[in-house]
Amino acid sequence: MDTKITLLIQLNSVFLITILSLFLRRSLQLTALKYWAVAWLCQSFALISLRLAFDFDEFGTMLFTYYFLGEYIFGFLLIAGCKALESDFELNAKHEAAIVPFVAIAIALPLLSPEFNELLPIHAAILVGFYVYGYVTLSRRGSRTFGWKVMHVSLLLLAIQSAGYFAVSLSGTGFPLRSELLVYSPMITMVLQTALGFGMVIILLEKVLRRAEDANAELEKTKRTLEELVHTDPLTAALTRHAFYGFVRQGNSEGVSVNGCVGFFDIDGLKAINDCFGHSAGDATIRMVVGSIRSLMRAEDLIYRWGGDEFFVIMVSMDAEMAEVRMTRLENLLRGVKVDGIDELIDIKVSWGFTDFDSIDKLEQAIASADQNMYKRKRNRKDLTSLDREPKPDREQHYELDIRM
Repeated sequence: MDTKITLLIQLNSVFLITILSLFLRRSLQLTALKYWAVAWLCQSFALISLRLAFDFDEFGTMLFTYYFLGEYIFGFLLIAGCKALESDFELNAKHEAAIVPFVAIAIALPLLSPEFNELLPIHAAILVGFYVYGYVTLSRRGSRTFGWKVMHVSLLLLAIQSAGYFAVSLSGTGFPLRSELLVYSPMITMVLQTALGFGMVIILLEKVLRRAEDANAELEKTKRTLEELVHTDPLTAALTRHAFYGFVRQGNSEGVSVNGCVGFFDIDGLKAINDCFGHSAGDATIRMVVGSIRSLMRAEDLIYRWGGDEFFVIMVSMDAEMAEVRMTRLENLLRGVKVDGIDELIDIKVSWGFTDFDSIDKLEQAIASADQNMYKRKRNRKDLTSLDREPKPDREQHYELDIRM
């Protein structure tokens, strides 16, 4: 195949990759893509310069210099993009100084010989160095995705192809298939560079997809955290009223069949604790009560903070009578306890009331009924306390009064 035609085909494929890279650059703000887009632009410039050099002999030296320089900048930026794939790598003045020797080589090579084919072995050896460096750099970076594999294999084959071209160029005319290999080498380079370009595109899209998945996972984590904050009381780790309504809505929408009992709890004398010892002691009291209630619950039971010092529990598949028996141990758990912020041991009094329910849509009604039962218990407790505090009649005095009569 004619070298000029092969070169035009190669130029078309590289130009398409360049256009694709530039369009991607507008939407994907990736450092690796920034370097690779410029690299393919330099490669296109190099091939255009080489094509013009074959038609305009009088400008051959200058155009060959442009070709070599474009190829070397392509290799340099190819490696920079590989380094930037999985890190915060950015080119600086020190890195950019590394291209200076290659600029010198690009200027000096055309001056060594007017025959382009005589310069190709040196040029091929330099390209082998770029491709091997890129292969090794990519091996140390990036996850083993499909795009990574395409790039990896393409760089390896480009290095082998350039090394083979170097060996064939230096060999004598007696080398088997020498002329065929030299003719078809540009076509092979075109195929491998096209594979390399599409491997770059794939690996960049995979990187964007991975970032999107990571961002989505982070959003899901944040969402779960926010839901936990909304559904969990920060003071006691009990569920909130919002969580209860969510539980009811979900149960109604899914047609869940639930029965059991609801228990409503209220701490007696919490205001006095707050007034005497401060709200931190009151908070510690609330936490201790919730912990004690939770210790008497089963794993499937739920506890909610209704507000202030009021709590209710949903005890699944348990009737109110059995729950009442279970909760009789609560006052023993809260008798003579040490509460943070209070020096002496105290007795914490809790009033409660239980009501059965047979379906999830009757939970709110059961809570209201349990609340009423709790207040009945609280009033009865206050009445008993008042009777205990009334002065008892003095029998001896009454006896004397009776005698006088």
